[in-house]
Amino acid sequence: MFRRSLTAKVLVAVGVTVAVVIAIYTFFVIRVQSVWWHERTQAQTVIAATLVHEYLNGVMLSDRHEEVQRFLLELRKSDEIWRGRIVRPDGLVIFSTVTQEVNCSVVTLPEGLFKEGQILQGERVEAGQRYAVAMRPILNGPSCQQCHDARQPYNGAIIAERSLAPAEANIATNRNLLIVYGVLIFALVGVVIWLLIVRLVSQPVRELLAQMRRVERGDLTAHAEAQRPDEIGELARDFNAMVRSLQTAKQELHESHAKQIQQTSKLATIGELAAGIAHEIRNPLAGIGAAVEVVADGRDPEVVGEIRRQINRLNNTLRDLLNFSRQREPEVAPCQIPDLIRPMLALVRPDAQKQRVQIVEDIPADLPAIEVDAGQVQQAVLNILLNAIQAMPAGGTLFVRAAATAGKVKIVIADTGPGIAEENLPKIFSPFFTTKHQGTGLGLAITRSIVEKNQGVITVASQVGHGTTFTMEFAVCAREVAVYA
Repeated sequence: MFRRSLTAKVLVAVGVTVAVVIAIYTFFVIRVQSVWWHERTQAQTVIAATLVHEYLNGVMLSDRHEEVQRFLLELRKSDEIWRGRIVRPDGLVIFSTVTQEVNCSVVTLPEGLFKEGQILQGERVEAGQRYAVAMRPILNGPSCQQCHDARQPYNGAIIAERSLAPAEANIATNRNLLIVYGVLIFALVGVVIWLLIVRLVSQPVRELLAQMRRVERGDLTAHAEAQRPDEIGELARDFNAMVRSLQTAKQELHESHAKQIQQTSKLATIGELAAGIAHEIRNPLAGIGAAVEVVADGRDPEVVGEIRRQINRLNNTLRDLLNFSRQREPEVAPCQIPDLIRPMLALVRPDAQKQRVQIVEDIPADLPAIEVDAGQVQQAVLNILLNAIQAMPAGGTLFVRAAATAGKVKIVIADTGPGIAEENLPKIFSPFFTTKHQGTGLGLAITRSIVEKNQGVITVASQVGHGTTFTMEFAVCAREVAVYA
C-alpha cells in the first residue's frame, strides 16, 4: 500500500525532514540552555565568593572574627552556596560551613591560585553530584598587615561551592518541554501537509485517474476539471486535449472503416460481375478463335494476326479478372529465394532482350528460406518484372536483388524507367487503376493481395525521371528448410 500511495510517500518524506529539523533545533537549544545554566551557576558561585571576600575584609578589620563562621552558615541556609571555606595559604580550613572541618581539614589548593592572584573557576564531582567551584585568593593588604606577616602576599583563599543539581533539573525540564513542543509541531505540520496533499494533489489525481479509466473502457465523453492554474490543471487540460484527439481519430477511423466496407462491397460485386462476364465472354471468344483459324488460309495474314492479338488481349483481360475475383488461400511451404526468382527471370528475359533491357541480378545462394505459397509469390514477382520491362520501351536496366536482415528477407526489383508521378503513387495498388493505354489495372492489385496473404509487405518508391523500386519483404522460415523445385 505504501509503495502505491503518493500521499504516504510525500508524508513520510516531509515527516522525516520535519522530524530531523526539529531534532536538530531541539539539540542546539538544549545545548545552549545547558551552557547558560552552568555558566549562570558558576557566576553565582563567583558572586558568593566575592561577597564572602568583601564581608571578610569588613569583619577582620573590626576584629569580629566570630561572625565569619555565622555568615557562612547563613549563606548556606539561603542556598547561596552549598559549602563555603576560608583556608590559610597552607590549605588549613579556618572557617567552614561544615564546622567539623574547622582547624581539622586541609584542602589542596591549585598551584596557580596564588601565582596569578585571580579567581579560579571549575567543577568537581562528589558522590555522583556535580558542583561549581570558585576560589578567590585573599590579598595581604596594608590594612591586614597589622595582624599578618607582611612578607606573605596572600593571607589565604575563599572557596565557594554551589550544586549544579538545580541547573540540571531546569535543563531536564526545558528538554522535556522542547520534546513535547517538537512532537506537537511535528503532528501539526503532518496534519497540515496531509490536508494540503489530499486537497491539492491526491483528490485531483484520483479524479483524473477515474476519467482515464473511463477512457480505457472506451468512454470518450470523459472530461477532467481543468480550472486550476498549476501543474495538475495543465495535466487535466492535456488529458482533455488527448481525449478530443481520440474522439476525432475514432470518428475518422469509423468513417474510413465505413468507406473500406463500402469499397470492399463494391469490389466483391465487381468481382462477381467480372467472373460472370468472363464466363459469358470466354466461350464466344473460343469460338471466334477457332473460326479465325479456319478462315486463316487465303486471307490477309496481317488482318488475321491483328484478330489473334486482340483475341489474346481479351483472354488476358478475362484471366486477370478471374484471378482477381477468385484468389485462393495460399498453401505455404518453405521456399528458397533463388528458386522463386530465377525461373521468373528466365521467362521475362526474351522480352527484356527485345526491348534492350539489361537485367542485373544479385541473389545470394545462401539466403534463408521463407514460408510462402511459391506459385503465388512467383506470380507477384512476374507481374512486377513485366511492369518494369514495359516501363522501359527504349531500353534500360532492371535490377533484381535479394538480401536478409533482422529475420526478414527482402526482394527488391528496380528499373530505370520514367518513374511514377507522386500523385499516382497512392493509387497504383488500387484495382483498375492504370496509366497504360492497354491493360486492366489489376496486376499490382493482385500482386499486393498475394504478398499480404502470404504475410508479407510490399512497398514502392519512385521519382519521376529516376525509375521505380518495388520491395517485397517476408519473414524468415522458422521450420526446417525444404528446397523449392
